[in-house]
Amino acid sequence: MKSFILVIGLMFLSFFVGVGLRGTSPNIAKLQEETKPNVAGVQAVPSNTPVSTEEVVSAPDTRQQALLVKVIDGDTIAVSINGKNEVVRVIGIDTPEIVDSRKTVECFGKEATEMAKVIFEDNKTVLLESDPTQGDRDKYQRLLRYVWIDDGKIDFGKFMIDGGYASEYTYNLPYKYQNEYKQAELEARVGKKGLWADDACAESTGITGHQTTQSKLTEHEATTDTSSGDKDCSDFATHEEAQSYFESKGGSPTNNVDRLDSDHDGIACESLP
Repeated sequence: MKSFILVIGLMFLSFFVGVGLRGTSPNIAKLQEETKPNVAGVQAVPSNTPVSTEEVVSAPDTRQQALLVKVIDGDTIAVSINGKNEVVRVIGIDTPEIVDSRKTVECFGKEATEMAKVIFEDNKTVLLESDPTQGDRDKYQRLLRYVWIDDGKIDFGKFMIDGGYASEYTYNLPYKYQNEYKQAELEARVGKKGLWADDACAESTGITGHQTTQSKLTEHEATTDTSSGDKDCSDFATHEEAQSYFESKGGSPTNNVDRLDSDHDGIACESLP
């Protein structure tokens, strides 16, 4: 009888021990899963662990804020920077002249200036971006800058080229946005926008806008008499001396006397001191 009771007791003991072991196995599996490394061999971060943002550093905006004082022409404006007035020559563009006393009002000059005035009417605050490849100032001590409008979203220079109000202009060395500006001018030419339109200046000059800015220059160069006393920039000691000679011979953006004005802006031998 005692033996029977002992056997029965051992059976019950085995049953309860087995149930206990089976009840703990899911917890062990869960623990193993939680400590298992991910496929990259790096232990996974629990979803509730905060992620540090100290290492996320945004690039500083080096553009300088300025207030518009006035529009001088399509590629030149006056601004106030921390209370100091400065004249800014926009890098990479050239618009027809209207204010230089040495030059006649050029085709589409008024339209370019008026467009600039319209743009800056709603953009009194601008951002100025420098370009180390172009220097800080030109020889007239104007700041050389790209001008951004609409809270820095729109490049004013490219906008003017897009609409045919300005042409792309490389002074000497390539500049930051040169490729973009050249492409913009190409598209404006193909689309015959602004000064590239066939009838841009027909009423006032009898010739087209693109003839004024390109073909006309070539025509004047071909007809300029340089056979007598032809001079080169190396013949002058200073820019002032070269400019005086250039103007005395009737030099202008459309009359490149002795080929001293390589970029057709009416200024001779700009490389001279």
